[in-house]
Amino acid sequence: MLEAYFDPVPSSVVEEIKHPSQAFGGNIQLYSKLFPKLSTAKIAIVGIGEQSHLIRKSLYSLTWRFGKTPIVDLGNFKTPSDQKQRDFAMSEALGELFALNLIVIVLSDEKSHLIPQHRSQRDSKTPLELACVTPSINFDAGSDYYEILSSPKYRKQLSNIDFIATQAYYISDETADQLDSLNFENYRLGNIRNTLEETEPILRSAHSMYFDLNAVRNADIDGLTQPSPNGLYAEEAVKIARYAGLSNMLNSATFYGLSNDRSHGLGDELVAQMVWYFVEGYTSRFNDHPVKNDENYLIYRNRIESTGHEITFYKSRKSDRWWIEVPHPYEEETFFIGCSYQDYQNVCDGDMPDRWWRAYQRHLG
Repeated sequence: MLEAYFDPVPSSVVEEIKHPSQAFGGNIQLYSKLFPKLSTAKIAIVGIGEQSHLIRKSLYSLTWRFGKTPIVDLGNFKTPSDQKQRDFAMSEALGELFALNLIVIVLSDEKSHLIPQHRSQRDSKTPLELACVTPSINFDAGSDYYEILSSPKYRKQLSNIDFIATQAYYISDETADQLDSLNFENYRLGNIRNTLEETEPILRSAHSMYFDLNAVRNADIDGLTQPSPNGLYAEEAVKIARYAGLSNMLNSATFYGLSNDRSHGLGDELVAQMVWYFVEGYTSRFNDHPVKNDENYLIYRNRIESTGHEITFYKSRKSDRWWIEVPHPYEEETFFIGCSYQDYQNVCDGDMPDRWWRAYQRHLG
């Protein structure tokens, strides 16, 4: 049973909820004494490490504005001392939650715990796309990315990793070259600063988001494991979290990177607000991912004269959002990735959209 994987939320945290009828914590099912019923739930919150309760204190006190959206908080993963046992238990528990079609929000400790979470989606019918909001990228031996990319089993399960808000001085030449060779997309902080809305299509195509809070500048947050004077503003961080909630495809969001040695402060408040906006995004989902020749979309076909490629765009009549149709290089099928109106304009000007080209190259193998 799922209950065996979790420790309940401490009563001391629950008792701090003020004005329960109006508060976030008063409108969700909490695993405090009895394990919540999951049959009608849509979103599950889980924690890793005792410090996640500091985030809960902030989250529970925020105003509830989500009607009858059924959310459960399952408490914290039990943490066996053996890492292999812990990772196995985490992947099994998350796998069961995904099998129930739950959206999972993970309030993690210092680490992303990417490997057990990636393993938990082993039953996915399509290769997974990850969106990682992080200031740095590490492909060195021993890193989570290295383990995924070097394992045929994990690599087969992965379609793409989009890196968002990276900072060039944290990325080596070797890593940058590897990113290019893998055709993974890297959206540097400076490039998205004035066009943050361009991150929405990235997250729209992702199945999981991993948000390293060290991507936020130190002036806007405290308790970081690697504080930096540069990074996302708090307003940008919550907007990205909302974009993730809006994504039709995304079924998990992990927030990590706060130090285990901290007191309740600004960092916990910001993460709580990011979770709040993620839920707000979820309640605003359009659920309008296209299929080929979908009559609910306006279809635009443009030919790039310099290469001869025909690029087909779909614009949703429901949400006004855009997608690019990408043909599979070896099979009689196509797939869709999120894009923006700017991508369409670029093609009208004769420029190949980078998103289309990289997606096509990834399927070439």
